[in-house]
Amino acid sequence: MSDQASGLVKEPKIINVVSGKGGVGKSLLSVNLAIALGERGKKILLFDADIGFGSVEILLGSTTKKTLKDYFRKKAPIEDILARTEYGIDILSSGLDVEDLVYFNVSDKSQLYRDFMSLTRRYDYIILDFPPGYSENLENFYEASDFLIVVTTPEPTSLINTYTFIKIMAIKGVDPREIHLVMNMVKDLKEGRRTIDKLVGVVERFIGLSITATHIMRYDNLVKKSVVQQKPFVIHKKTAQPSLAIYRVSNMILKEKRKKKVSFFDKIKEFLGIG
Repeated sequence: MSDQASGLVKEPKIINVVSGKGGVGKSLLSVNLAIALGERGKKILLFDADIGFGSVEILLGSTTKKTLKDYFRKKAPIEDILARTEYGIDILSSGLDVEDLVYFNVSDKSQLYRDFMSLTRRYDYIILDFPPGYSENLENFYEASDFLIVVTTPEPTSLINTYTFIKIMAIKGVDPREIHLVMNMVKDLKEGRRTIDKLVGVVERFIGLSITATHIMRYDNLVKKSVVQQKPFVIHKKTAQPSLAIYRVSNMILKEKRKKKVSFFDKIKEFLGIG
């Protein structure tokens, strides 16, 4: 397909969910946000790129029988590695470290690009749940974000890693269109608000990047229960504070109408190293 033609195809909005360290609830947010957007009639693809844990499948009580690894081994067409869920969202599991994609040969990468573009144009939003920590190999993905959601907690190590993630991103010249900062596992909402406001102040003063919006998710046994039962907490109780926080994020995403700053498909081509 020519560049002129590819520029005319529908591009999904890209929501990248990242964190400075693991164990902050990144995948929990990805899963519940996907469902919240799906409830509004949007077609959602949730890309589980955090291969280290496979948390997305666990949280949804779903199993992906085939992954991108099967696709690259020519054992399955890309359509067959999609997993449908009872919640109306689709899952695509990488089955390998996303960074390893750069090592596949050109023909593989070109075919991946064509197949991936054909697959993803049917969706309104793609949510990518990335591994924790900053990765230079994923900078094109960060840059192509319509919404970059950075998840942290009030725990000092998490705050430091979050600040470091954003600082490295700024030093590298990566400038996502929107950055949403989510503070999870907050036990006191007022204290949580003070902490997140202080973090934003430090980021904007010393790094120079603007945070588009901040969100707080209170620690709630409902969340723990949802993990044990493998059912998303927005399904359990929509009026619980964590659910309301998720719906607030989804509402802000749905209201955003600005034109994309960069083409996701062009960034994928650049990432894969194809012309």
